[in-house]
Amino acid sequence: MVPLTRVVRSQFTVLVRFLHSSVIRRPAGLPNEIPTMKALREQMKRLVGASAAYGDAKVDHVFVEPLAKSQEELPAKRLYDSYDEALIPLRNDIGIREEYYNAFHHVRFGRLLEDLDMFAVWLTYKHAAATSKITEDSISPMAIVTGMVDRIDVETRQIPTDQDIRMRGLVTWVGESSAESLLLMEQERPGTDEWDKILEARFVLVARDPKHGRKAILPPLKPDGPDEEALHAASKANHRTRKQWQEESLFKLPPNQEETKIIHELFLQTVDPKESVFSTRTKPIDSVWLDEATLKNVHICHPQNRNIYGKVFGGFLMRNAFELAWSNAYMYCGSRPITMTVDDIKFRRPVDIGSLLLMSARLVYTEGPNMQMRVHAEVIDPATQKRETTNTFYFTFRDSTGKPVKRVIPKSYSDAMLYLTGRRHYGASKHYQRLIALTKPEFDATPTTAAVKRQA
Repeated sequence: MVPLTRVVRSQFTVLVRFLHSSVIRRPAGLPNEIPTMKALREQMKRLVGASAAYGDAKVDHVFVEPLAKSQEELPAKRLYDSYDEALIPLRNDIGIREEYYNAFHHVRFGRLLEDLDMFAVWLTYKHAAATSKITEDSISPMAIVTGMVDRIDVETRQIPTDQDIRMRGLVTWVGESSAESLLLMEQERPGTDEWDKILEARFVLVARDPKHGRKAILPPLKPDGPDEEALHAASKANHRTRKQWQEESLFKLPPNQEETKIIHELFLQTVDPKESVFSTRTKPIDSVWLDEATLKNVHICHPQNRNIYGKVFGGFLMRNAFELAWSNAYMYCGSRPITMTVDDIKFRRPVDIGSLLLMSARLVYTEGPNMQMRVHAEVIDPATQKRETTNTFYFTFRDSTGKPVKRVIPKSYSDAMLYLTGRRHYGASKHYQRLIALTKPEFDATPTTAAVKRQA
C-alpha cells in the first residue's frame, strides 16, 4: 500500500496536470528570440562573478551589497516575474547535437538533467533579482544552489536529436530561504509551430549568504490572478507533502503493518519451514538477492566538472548517477530500459574538486517489468578512509520488452528497509504515470513491445 501522503499528493496532481499546458503560457512582451543554454550559462557566471580560470575561481559577489535580514525588507514578486525560457538548438547546430547524442541515436537523458539543474537555479536567481530583469551588469549578492529534485516525470520515451528542445518555467513557491521551480521541457514538432512535452520537473533551490555562511532571504511570492494562484497552491501542497514524507521516513518510524507483513512473507519464501532453521536462506526461483543487484563506480572530481561556485556541478552528479543506474538496469534485465521517473534527489553536502566520489547503484524494488533504482553517492578520504554521504538518487525504469524482470529479495534487515523505501518511491511513480495517461491519451503508461516500437 502506498503511504497516504503519496496518494493524496497524486490525487492533487490530477488537477495540477490539467492546468499545466494552459497556465504556464508565454507572457506578453517576452522577446521572440529564445536564449540558448550556452548563453544562459555564461550570463549566470557573470551574475555571480565567477572567474573563468580554475586557479582563482573565487566569486566576488559577496562584497556587492548587504543581504536583507527579513522578507519584510523585500518587495513581493509575482510568479511570472521569474518566468523564462532557454533553447537547446539541436536542429541546426551540429556541434551541440553531437554533445547530446546517445549510443541509440536519441538524446542523452543525462545531459538534459544537467540543463534542468542549471535552468532551475537560473529561475530562482531571476526571482531573487532586485528587479524582474537581470542585466549584463547584474551581480548577485547571494549564492543559489540545488537543494533537491522533488521529481521529474518523463512523458516522451525516446527523444529525437534533430529537433530543438525548449525549457521554460518559473518559481511557484518561496519559503524564507528556499524556493520551488516548476520546469517544462518540450521539443519542436517537425514542420509546425507546436511543441510536444518531454517532461515536467520540480526542483527545490536554497539561497545562501556566501560571506557569512548562513541562509539568505528570498523575496516573498505574491500570486497575481487565478492562474498563478493555482500553481502556487499546488507547490504549497508539495511543500507540505515533502515535510510529511520526511517525517514518515523509515529512518524515523518503523514499517507500517502492511509493510511488516510483506517483509515477513518475503522472508518465509527464503527458508524451509520443515527444517525450522531461520539462518539457512535460499533464493526463490527467478529472484536475486538485493545486495547482489548492485553496480559501482568511482569518479575523480576534476576542475572541468565545477559549477560557478567552484564546487562539483550538481548536474554532473545527476548525469553520472542516472547513467550508472541506467547501466545497472540494462545489465539486470538484458534489454534497453525505459526511463520513467526521477524522484527525490537530495543534495546533502557540496562535493569539492579533487574528491574521490563513489557511486553505488542498487536495484531496490521490482514489480513486473518495472525497476526502482537507488543510487548512493559518497565522498571518500583515501588517507583516513572516512566516508560522507553527498547525495541519494531514485530512478524508475521499465524493461523495454514489457517482460517481467527477476524479483529482488532482501536478505538482511537493512536490505529490507531499502526494499520498502524503493517500494514507496515506485508507488509514487506509478501514480504519476497513470496521471500522465489521463491527460495524454496517446501516452502508454504500461507499454507493450509494440508500443515501445512505436515510440522508438
